[in-house]
Amino acid sequence: MDSNLNIIDIRGDLDEDFVRKELVSMIREDPKRMPTLLLYDEKGLRLFEEVTYLDQYYLTNNELRLLEDCAVTIASRIPSGSIVLELGSGNLRKVNVLLKALEKAGKAVDYYALDLSLQELDRTLRQVNPSEFEHVRFHGLHGTYDDGLAWIQKPKNAKRTKCILSLGSSVGNYLPDDAAAFLGSWSKILGEEDRMLIGLDATQDPNKIFHAYNDREGVTHKFIMNGLDHANLLLGKDSFQPSDWEVFGRANEEENCHQAFYRAKKDICIDSVSFRCGELVQVESSYKFDPARATKLFETAGLAQGALFGSADGQHYLHMLSRAPFQLSPVGADQYAPTPAPTLAEWEQLWACWDQVTLQVTPAETLNTKPIDLRNEVIFYLGHIPTFVDIHLARATKGDPTEPAHFRDIFERGIDPDVDEPTRCHAHSLIPATWPELKDILVFQQKVRERVARLCTSDTSLTNPEVERALWLGFEHEAMHLETLLYMLVQGEVRPPSGPVRPDFSELAKDAKLRSVENEWFNIPETTVDVGLDDPDDQPDPPRYFGWDNEKPSRQVRVHAFQSKARPITNQEYSQYLLACEKTSELPMTWRSSHNPSCNGTGSHSSTGGISNRNNTETPIKHTNGTTDGKFQAEPKFYSDTSVKTVYGLVPLSQVLSWPVVASYTELEGCARWMGGRIPTSDEILSIYSHVEYLKSLEVEKVLSRKISAVNGHLSNEGVEETPPSSVASLGDGCASPSPDPSKHFVDLSGCNVGFQHWHPTEVTSSGNRLCGRGETGGVWEWTSSVLENYDGFTPMPLYPGYTS
Repeated sequence: MDSNLNIIDIRGDLDEDFVRKELVSMIREDPKRMPTLLLYDEKGLRLFEEVTYLDQYYLTNNELRLLEDCAVTIASRIPSGSIVLELGSGNLRKVNVLLKALEKAGKAVDYYALDLSLQELDRTLRQVNPSEFEHVRFHGLHGTYDDGLAWIQKPKNAKRTKCILSLGSSVGNYLPDDAAAFLGSWSKILGEEDRMLIGLDATQDPNKIFHAYNDREGVTHKFIMNGLDHANLLLGKDSFQPSDWEVFGRANEEENCHQAFYRAKKDICIDSVSFRCGELVQVESSYKFDPARATKLFETAGLAQGALFGSADGQHYLHMLSRAPFQLSPVGADQYAPTPAPTLAEWEQLWACWDQVTLQVTPAETLNTKPIDLRNEVIFYLGHIPTFVDIHLARATKGDPTEPAHFRDIFERGIDPDVDEPTRCHAHSLIPATWPELKDILVFQQKVRERVARLCTSDTSLTNPEVERALWLGFEHEAMHLETLLYMLVQGEVRPPSGPVRPDFSELAKDAKLRSVENEWFNIPETTVDVGLDDPDDQPDPPRYFGWDNEKPSRQVRVHAFQSKARPITNQEYSQYLLACEKTSELPMTWRSSHNPSCNGTGSHSSTGGISNRNNTETPIKHTNGTTDGKFQAEPKFYSDTSVKTVYGLVPLSQVLSWPVVASYTELEGCARWMGGRIPTSDEILSIYSHVEYLKSLEVEKVLSRKISAVNGHLSNEGVEETPPSSVASLGDGCASPSPDPSKHFVDLSGCNVGFQHWHPTEVTSSGNRLCGRGETGGVWEWTSSVLENYDGFTPMPLYPGYTS
């Protein structure tokens, strides 16, 4: 080995014996499997490199072209002085494109190639021409991913800025849950300025996928069969005779992946393990990730997506990610509110987000200014949040207020304009001549947080119903204010949040345009919907979910049949409405015109996009998607002269045309009418949500019926037998208290733009061919045409009687 090559041996406990033990264990599982690591011995790595040069193996060329297109942009986001660590470096063919861009930019970085094979590291690093690189320094790491994870956490490495690379869609070789766990292990070690760059194949064509892994030359099958030779080497005997096995590959359309198996050509017995003729033993999976599926993966792994770079045909993506600074709440229906009161961990996540918005996004010099008219100064909200929860905790525990107690006089209730007469305000707390100093408010805030923490870590939060409810009240109140405050702040001067990767709005716009589909009408059948929940304030048992007074009691409402557009009104459709109706001087509060500053923010401060819909009995629409003849296009000059306000500053309207529009009810009502519809009622929205869940359940049933067949209560799937789960979960011995059913009130929000997955709305134009359900409208609130009014059974909540009434 060349003495100039810097290859570091970082191997830990994982060795060949570990892979052997895995092999012995996995062939005894049901269904039988083999470790994918069997494929990547020295010979396997060379065979795989040969695979990457095949025309049918499209993945490598797709990623190479994409890197050539965006390497300069990616390099600009990697700071000088960084460690660039590639997981599974291979022959450096693809990463070399990025490294040359870093070199050209004069970025002094240390590139570390991590690989299992010392021989391959030596071979590939020797091929680097030192004369081509002055700023980029090359190193090798001999070890596994786990070894690399341990190495990067060493003090001298941990303190440096890092960019972790995983190219070649190698993450797709994991099962979905394992992929999330793998990425999650790396996300935990990322610092605020650290990044991950993940390459993922997004191809959806089953035929193309199949032939990529079952090439006409048979090279991929030779690569897979080499795994049996490696297995025999590890076992020390020829247990797996190659003549007894063949490679079987299939494109699994339901899972959107390719799966590689060994298929027994006859009945075989190996070390007391029997394999039936035709039985499949899986050795590799190659999952495909379109942007929606990738979002769910990253969300589960605790990563926040920032910049997205996609190929022109939408078949390959490079995702630049950062560690999610906080996860406000789980997105699974069975994970939300699993305990009687919010946990301390949930509170801490909420506090981290609140502090990011109020102390980082909000410039200090704007704290004593009003973000919008008829509201308090920003600093009021910093005092209001801890004061509110302190009032309710003191009441629930019959304790004293946190000092200074006089904060209640000025921070209890904010300015709230009358809906019918916005120039008038409801009763609110005294507005002092001078607000308390920020440092004093933060000291008070910390005291209240410590009070919350003591209650969350004591039995009181589990045994005292009043405390439970007070904690939920304070928790959801802070979460709601977090949204409303950020909306108000964006109207003025803000700073970008620290940590998340700044989005590349231009690239996002290109991808949204590529995946855009027509916004279709859907028939929503007449149905009965469940509204609200039962949570009586005077009954501590049985366990149930917390509800505000305007959510109680549960009741049923019959909703007529109607039609709904699939998704919300977009910025592009709203632009077309403004142009067609000559209303370009009446921009929403969230837009700004560089050409005509006098028309900035003339609309109401209320927000968000709605879904236009019509009854089945109404006259057919005259306008679809904001066009009169299907050919109308808004003037490009209007797009270039107009911007949308975000926490990242003004973004050209041309780059966010696919976002849901954020505007007042009056503005959207006019647009909906122009498009031939109207804003739905709250009951109609619930009917849409209910229908979406019904359609999803049908899709699940359809997938299952295609995937497997049942014989005598046993499932047979390509030679693999599986026992189906019981449809009713066991309740044990019946002694434990029953838990409330989350599916009655919550839905799976994975992949939705909620909980600050993004700090901006996201595109909805790819959803025009499917009806959007709860949380699937791009991360904005939804207007309804229903007014807030009394109903049968409504009772003001004793804890907070002034909330609704």
